[in-house]
Amino acid sequence: MRCRVQLLVAVGLLAVGWSEGVCDEPKIPGTITVAAADSRDRQRADLVADGHNDAAQLQEAMERLGKNGGVVRLLPGHYRLDSAGSHVDVPSGTTLDGGGSAVLECLVNGQQGALRFSDVHDVVVRGVRFTSTGDDKAAMFAMMNVGTGKSRDVTVRDCRFSGFRSYSLRMNMPGTRFRFIHNHLEEMGRVGKGGSAINGARMIDSLIGWNTVRRCGVDAGDWAIYVSSGGARNLQIVGNTIRDCAAGIKDLGDGSDRKILIARNVIEGITRGRSIALGGCRDVMVTGNMVTMGNDGAGIGTETTVHHVVISNNIIDMNGRGRQGGSGIGIASDDSSFVTITGNQVFGGHPDSVCLHVATVQHGVVSNNLLRVSKGRVNGGDVGGCGIRIGRPSTPHDWHLLVSGNRIHSPITRNVGIHLVAGGAGSVKSHVQLLNNTVDGFQFAISLDRQGGGRYSDVTIRGNTSTRSPLVGKQSRADRRIVIEGNSGPAR
Repeated sequence: MRCRVQLLVAVGLLAVGWSEGVCDEPKIPGTITVAAADSRDRQRADLVADGHNDAAQLQEAMERLGKNGGVVRLLPGHYRLDSAGSHVDVPSGTTLDGGGSAVLECLVNGQQGALRFSDVHDVVVRGVRFTSTGDDKAAMFAMMNVGTGKSRDVTVRDCRFSGFRSYSLRMNMPGTRFRFIHNHLEEMGRVGKGGSAINGARMIDSLIGWNTVRRCGVDAGDWAIYVSSGGARNLQIVGNTIRDCAAGIKDLGDGSDRKILIARNVIEGITRGRSIALGGCRDVMVTGNMVTMGNDGAGIGTETTVHHVVISNNIIDMNGRGRQGGSGIGIASDDSSFVTITGNQVFGGHPDSVCLHVATVQHGVVSNNLLRVSKGRVNGGDVGGCGIRIGRPSTPHDWHLLVSGNRIHSPITRNVGIHLVAGGAGSVKSHVQLLNNTVDGFQFAISLDRQGGGRYSDVTIRGNTSTRSPLVGKQSRADRRIVIEGNSGPAR
């Protein structure tokens, strides 16, 4: 009798469980499911968008979560934001999960931020595909950080962006611990006008990492990753892949950008601007990047003043292309100081390009770089590039430079391995040490050039080796305290 009762109870529980649909996907507490107008299984959703201005349903879903937050899950489908002002304010504690198949179509001309973060914390946006029209009527930004600068702990990951006029994320106000990672961006900023794919301005203690950016921008000012306007601190730009874009990574601050790491990025086929550009920043490390330059592109360099910068262990393939007379690594700005360029490999380029150009730096080190210039024909004659060029006409300051342990090779005896340029009336370039460099090829291994009355003082050239060309060219009695000793030239 007892066994029979237990059996009946078990059968009854099974019947109740089956009738209540326990085989359906379980409801997770703190989760609101939203379906698009074209989603399948709309009956599973808590809210169904109408397919016109879906911002209202998305906003309602987030508000239903309450103050404790939770997950808004988007079923596969197309969600349209096509009316003026149709943006969604993402509250604190919210995760917006598109599962990789939810498409958020931003169709408002010039819209600034389909999603907005205003003084929020602990927000995650993942697996959402953001699209716009890709023309001059496209939305400006997919997401924008607004408010009073108190947003923190915001993560955007595993999303896809395409067709916006400017940024996937615009930092209109400062934000702390933002993470923009593992996203894919394509066909962004294709109308020019300064469009960029990712804007990292005002990011503090933040990370832009392991994103893929392809075919973004059309002009030299259209950057794949752009840190602008100042205020960035402790920002890492790491592990990104950038291909066939107008320009690569740029940190152009107002002097307040500090502690920036640009590392292990792969940048290929830049068509207009630099692969990596710096300006208005300090305490920056650019290391371990692999750059293959595209037509009319340039490598790593500065646009305005920088201080305390290390450029190390990068590989730059100038690829027989690049800008005529351009450089693989170039420090072009006046008043820059404490710059170290070490352990890089630079090779190829336009026949008259420069592997490494330091126009004007106070207190710098150029050491242990491996440089190989290209060759070709210009105006009917054989031309070879320059290995290291230091200075330019009218540079205003002393140098205080150490150039040491570099290996420089040219396939023909043209141009100069290490070319120093002093220019301008009364211009004196001083305190330069050229130590233990090896130069193979070139017309001269080292040349002290003077333009417009420039001269040198306190220059030491010691322990250098030239295998095929005279060691030092263009010496002058106007120079002071020039020491040339212990060098090795080619056998005569």
